[in-house]
Amino acid sequence: MADKDQEKKVNNNTNNSATNNDYEVAQESYSFWGAVWRRFRRHKLAIVGLWILVFVFIFSFIGPVFYTLDPSENIFEEDVANFYMYKINQAIKQDPGLKEYLGTMLTDFEQTLARANDLKAKAAAGDYQALSELSWSRSDLASAGMQIISMVASYTDSNGNQPFASYMDLTRYLSPPGLPVGAPGHPLGTDDQGRDLLARIMFGGKVSFAIGIASALIAVILGSLVGLVAGYVGGIVDSLLMRFVDIMLSIPTMPLLLALSPLLRRWTKSLTEGMGLGVFGSILPMVLVLALFGWMGLSRLVRGQVLSLKEQQFIEAAQAIGVPTSRVLSKHLFPNVIAPVVVAASLAVAGNILSEASLSFLGFGIQPPATSWGQILNVAVNFINSPQQIVRYWNMIFIPGALLFFTVLSFNFAGDGLRDAVDPRMKL
Repeated sequence: MADKDQEKKVNNNTNNSATNNDYEVAQESYSFWGAVWRRFRRHKLAIVGLWILVFVFIFSFIGPVFYTLDPSENIFEEDVANFYMYKINQAIKQDPGLKEYLGTMLTDFEQTLARANDLKAKAAAGDYQALSELSWSRSDLASAGMQIISMVASYTDSNGNQPFASYMDLTRYLSPPGLPVGAPGHPLGTDDQGRDLLARIMFGGKVSFAIGIASALIAVILGSLVGLVAGYVGGIVDSLLMRFVDIMLSIPTMPLLLALSPLLRRWTKSLTEGMGLGVFGSILPMVLVLALFGWMGLSRLVRGQVLSLKEQQFIEAAQAIGVPTSRVLSKHLFPNVIAPVVVAASLAVAGNILSEASLSFLGFGIQPPATSWGQILNVAVNFINSPQQIVRYWNMIFIPGALLFFTVLSFNFAGDGLRDAVDPRMKL
C-alpha cells in the first residue's frame, strides 16, 4: 500500500513537472514578430536609433501643436509694413518735405505693400500660386521697409534737425534676419528673411519624414509587385521585367532626378491646382520622382525570395488544388517575403530623406513656401558668404544639418538592427 502511495506521488510529481515544463516552453514561445522584437531589443545601436527617431517624430509632428508660429510667416509682415506706412503718412503730414525727399522709394513701397495685401487675400481664398508668390513679395517688402524707415530716420529738415530719428526704434516691431539662438521669442533664432527657425525646422522635419516614408511605401508596392510576378511566373515575363530593371539601374540617378524634378513639379502643379493641397502640393513631385527610381533593388530582393519559396511544398499544394495565381501571390508568397521587404523599406526611408535633402539643397527639390531640412540648408548657404558669418549664423547650418544627420543615421541603425533580427539564422 505504501509502495502504491509512493508511486502515485512520483507520478503526480512527474505530471506537475511536465506541466511546469510545458508552461515554461509556452512562456518562451514567441510569434515570428515577437521573436524579431526580442532580438531587435538586444541591438543597442538599433534601440538608440529608434529612440532618436521617436524624439524627432514627436518634435516634428507634435511640437507645432505647442509652438504655433507660422514657419512661412516672414517677420517683416504686411501688418508691420502697414504700421510703417501709417507712421510715414503721419510724418509727411508733420513735414510735407519728407514726401519729396523719399521720392520714388515711397511710391515703390506703396506698390509693394498693395501687392502683398492683394496676394495675402488671394492666398487666404485658397490660391496656391498666390501663396507661393507671397513668400517672395514678403522678402521684397522686408527690404523696402527697412530702407524707407532708415531714410525717414535720417531725414534732415530745413532747420538742420532730424525730427524722425526715433523712427529707427520702430525696428523693435521686427525680428531682423539672422537672429542668434536664444533671441526673445525665437529660441533657435531666425533665417535670412526673419522667419522663425524652430518653426521651419519642425515643418521641415514633417516634410522630410512624409517624403521619405511616402516614397518608400510607393517603392515597396511597385517593387513587390514586379518581384512577385517575375519570380512566380518566370519565363519570358521574368526576363522582360528583369531586363527592364537592369536598364533602370544603369541610368545615373542623380542627374536624372535633377532633370525630372522641375518637369514633375510643373506637371503636378497644373494637376493639383484648385485641389486645395496648399504647400503639400509641392511635396508630391519629390515623392513621385524618388519612388520612380527607388523600387528596382526591392524587386530583385522579392524575386529572389519568391524563386526559393515557389519550390516549397505548400506552394505546390496550393497550385495542385487550383488556387488562383493572384491568391497564391497575395496569401502565400507575399506574407513570407514581408520581413525582408520591411527591412529594405526602413533602409530606403533614410536614403529617400537624404536624396530629398540633396535635391532641395541644390535648389531642385522643395520650393517655397514649403520647406525641408535640405531647403533650409540651401537658404543658409545662399545667405552666409564668409567665415565670420558661419560663426555668427551657425544655427542656420548646424541645427538642421545635425537633425538630418542623426535622423538618417538612426534609420540606418534601426534598419540594420531589424535586418539582424529578421535573419532566421540568428538564435533566440
